[in-house]
Amino acid sequence: MNTFIIPDDQKNFSTKDVQTITGMTKDALRYYERLNLLGPIARNANNYRQYSKQNLERLQMVQIFRRLGLDLARLANTDVHDSPQKKIAELQDYQQTVSQEITRLTDMQNFLAQKIAYFQTLE
Repeated sequence: MNTFIIPDDQKNFSTKDVQTITGMTKDALRYYERLNLLGPIARNANNYRQYSKQNLERLQMVQIFRRLGLDLARLANTDVHDSPQKKIAELQDYQQTVSQEITRLTDMQNFLAQKIAYFQTLE
């Protein structure tokens, strides 16, 4: 699954930069911020948001969760300062959730194939 690319040559990103990089709207960014999914967002001297690479990495996770139909609330309790062990545990938990979703979708696909095969016998 492809997601957006975070530029290596930049440390801070304006809202307009983030919109261009992610394809997300300003409203979506504010919504994810209100849900506490992005972590702390710094402000410059003019009080404009200055997103970090960590904020963009979290937006990548939001994008992945949305594509998979997973509950975004699971991302709300993560912290950019968490230990690598905690991050690994969280990612493994997400991976398990994705595996369960794959199983559910495979079962649904098999069910639909059976129904199609059944109705084809009636033709």
